[in-house]
Amino acid sequence: MALAAAAACTRVPELEDRLTPDLRGAGYPDLLPLDDALEPLDPPQQASADLQDELNARSARLKRRAEAVKNAEF
Repeated sequence: MALAAAAACTRVPELEDRLTPDLRGAGYPDLLPLDDALEPLDPPQQASADLQDELNARSARLKRRAEAVKNAEF
């Protein structure tokens, strides 16, 4: 554990040397509240109903395909 902590503090010259002088002096970007950064999710009931509709439609398509294969003449 101590080794991992020590490795996290290690300088990586290959990465640090890639920064241009203007980037080295740049400030950190503004942080956004998570609520503003993420798209709002559908309520669980709506998401569940949408998923059930999608699964029902997929099931119906697969059943039609299976019936077509079963009835196909070779």
